[in-house]
Amino acid sequence: MKYAWRMVAVLLILTGGCAVTEEPSGGPAGERRILYNSDTGNAFAEFWGSGAPLREMDAEAVREVVARGVDELARAGVDTLSMVVSHRFHSLYGPSRVLEEHWRQADKGDGYRSLREAGVDFRQLMADLSHRSGMEFIGCIRMNDRHGGPVGRFIEENPQWHLKLPRGPAIDFAPEPVRQKMLDYIEELLATVDLDGLELDYMRWCHMFPPGQGSGNAHLLTDFMRKTRLLLEAAAKRKGRDSLVLGVRVPQTLEECEYLGFDLAAWIRQGLVNFVVPSDFFYTDLNTRVEDFVKLAEGTDCRIYPAIHPITYRGDDVGINDLSHYRAAARNFYAYGAHGVETYNYQYHWGRRIGRNAPWPAYLWPAALGYLRHLRDPEDIGRHDRHYRYYALWEEGAPTETGPKDDRIRLDRAASDPSGSQGFRLAEDLSEKRLRATLQFKAVGLAADESLEIALNGHPVSNRQITRHVDQDGQNRWEGKVLPAFHLFTLDLDSGAPKPLLTYGDNRLEVRLAGNSSGKKGEVILDELEVYVYRRER
Repeated sequence: MKYAWRMVAVLLILTGGCAVTEEPSGGPAGERRILYNSDTGNAFAEFWGSGAPLREMDAEAVREVVARGVDELARAGVDTLSMVVSHRFHSLYGPSRVLEEHWRQADKGDGYRSLREAGVDFRQLMADLSHRSGMEFIGCIRMNDRHGGPVGRFIEENPQWHLKLPRGPAIDFAPEPVRQKMLDYIEELLATVDLDGLELDYMRWCHMFPPGQGSGNAHLLTDFMRKTRLLLEAAAKRKGRDSLVLGVRVPQTLEECEYLGFDLAAWIRQGLVNFVVPSDFFYTDLNTRVEDFVKLAEGTDCRIYPAIHPITYRGDDVGINDLSHYRAAARNFYAYGAHGVETYNYQYHWGRRIGRNAPWPAYLWPAALGYLRHLRDPEDIGRHDRHYRYYALWEEGAPTETGPKDDRIRLDRAASDPSGSQGFRLAEDLSEKRLRATLQFKAVGLAADESLEIALNGHPVSNRQITRHVDQDGQNRWEGKVLPAFHLFTLDLDSGAPKPLLTYGDNRLEVRLAGNSSGKKGEVILDELEVYVYRRER
């Protein structure tokens, strides 16, 4: 049965609000929605070198492959499929009079060529297949993408509007003709393809204006959003429908949104958006302050769907997230009022890249899709193990150019008091007798004669709760993040304290460096903070 967005909104309102109290209440009751953002063919392993000779298939055979991929998404419990239909001012996989058509890799003989030659609009094919499978189908527009590959003629022919940013060119949305060009494409798209709505991906690649000019130009994007909503309302009226949805993918902090010119408060208050996806550019952020977005949406039908990403840092296919990691993220998100989750770059589950010369094989496809059906029910998540990983998101600065997102503790031996702390969010009540938890981190650069004094939320951790192991070989890329020799500290949180040292919500790890009789210089870096929570049978 096809999900009607307005009915889901009503049900979510009736089954609980999204207010956040000092202690998270767990948000709306009941199941949440699962949105799947697909980089077009990346939803289907067969399109990424799994051995299927698609270039030798005719259009009907390729259509069957695509249909199997869509069916797998539906069987995994996906409610909404959001497929990229435009990037870099191209129309992807379908004709356009506004933007030139671009079929990615069509010149290399992949399976899309036969569809194009048969006159198939791949976008409409996906819409038809999604509706047949009971899923909503919305078109995703990457608003100012700077990935490699050709750019549209509109960008090429207007160098006066180029943004001076790495990996360009991108285009400045301050000039009215730029925004109007995108609106013309949206109007055409809605008239051409049977969409249930749009998702505007502002995270590819974040900047719509010159760096530092976002907040001053926010009113221009709000006007653009208002005009987009009017186009959606006109399209809904033509289709005889009450409405079509509009969602946005934005950074996971309101500060970054403001800096970039995304006035979410106005977009939500004026009823311009139906859902918001707070998202890091590339990684799952367990510390996302979901409640900040939920608060903006209070009293409205707007829903909040934080993003889950498969990888922990750029290029990592070994330490890829598994179900226990996704459960940890979803638990943190739901605790603060999220209404579901949206995947992003999920194809990394079947795209092992490290040291591979062959194209992406169908590794973990479609098995990884099965993870998604376990993320709908917060109560069910609570009945299974969770693994929280608090890694540095961006050690050298995020694409939003608002500074690094590196919370790692650095202990400077030259300081009078070499100490530091790291905050982390953990939506776990460890007073529950069935829960067992351990915390671990890796101390890089620690000398054998040095020790660490460790506290959690101001409470010292006794030595009998701490285990320390030395790994002289460090960690290579097949084991995860490349690290030199380190000391692994494991804290047993289930013994040695009258009450749990970790609280439900925001916590803080505090560490002080002691010893150093050898006079070693430099700093000690605490990397890869993790918390394991497992549920005992009794």
